[in-house]
Amino acid sequence: MNVQPIFQRSKVKAYMIYLFIMKTVLVLGSSGVVGTALCKVLRREKYDVIEWDIKKSYTQDLSNPINNTRLREMVNKSDFVFFLAYDVGGSKYLKNITHDFINRNVMLMMNTFDVIGNKPCIFMSSQMQNMSNTYGVLKLLGEHYMQSMNGISVRLWNVYGPEVVDEKSHVITDFIHMYKKNKSIHMLTDGTEKRQFLHTNDCADALICMMNNLNEILTEKKVVDLTNFEWVDIKGVANIIAHNGNITFTDKKDTTQTKCNEPDDFILKYWKPTINLKSGIQTIIDGQST
Repeated sequence: MNVQPIFQRSKVKAYMIYLFIMKTVLVLGSSGVVGTALCKVLRREKYDVIEWDIKKSYTQDLSNPINNTRLREMVNKSDFVFFLAYDVGGSKYLKNITHDFINRNVMLMMNTFDVIGNKPCIFMSSQMQNMSNTYGVLKLLGEHYMQSMNGISVRLWNVYGPEVVDEKSHVITDFIHMYKKNKSIHMLTDGTEKRQFLHTNDCADALICMMNNLNEILTEKKVVDLTNFEWVDIKGVANIIAHNGNITFTDKKDTTQTKCNEPDDFILKYWKPTINLKSGIQTIIDGQST
């Protein structure tokens, strides 16, 4: 009788357990600032990751229902879905809303929520959902969709991380680029607006934590705030980057984020941020080219 050695049986059993618990995760918006970091951390933690992003192919445009059949195949293969995809950018981008912007994001949500169905999921919302701007209203609409779905909406505050400098880039990326290029930062406002900034690595860790604790969270919440819980004004951000050097201001107020919301600290029961703003900015400065 060929008896398998005990240690071999143990290794096979451990491998079978590993296969059983390993999740396949679909990341919609995998090439964005948050999606890129999330996919990296998921793979580091040995999850099977399916990436989906319009930047990879026009066949992955969530606003086009012709792609729903393929999307449904990917959802069916997955154990969990992160719905991060959206047409979004920094404040300078959100100041110029068009009909196409509205139509694209509405269609994107209609198609995607319909295909996701009852699959466990997290929808990336925004703390701007209660502000009188189009982007905030659209994110609030997404939260209403999520009320009847098997998941939660996560209201992100100002997330920053490695990012291409373009018309959609965010304030920290733009400030770093300005200072590296000109040794000065020119602000579009008076810099007094207060923000909370969360590094993408912390954001990714938190999202995975919420995925793994989704059932417990759902007994208490359908919406979770995610931030680093530290206030700083935009002038302070510029000073960190420019080392209190050459910074110019205007007398204008920010008209995009018009409220100073106070975040709910529910998430701290499960996760805590580890990257402070100064060190997080430094990692981007070290990695960003001019």
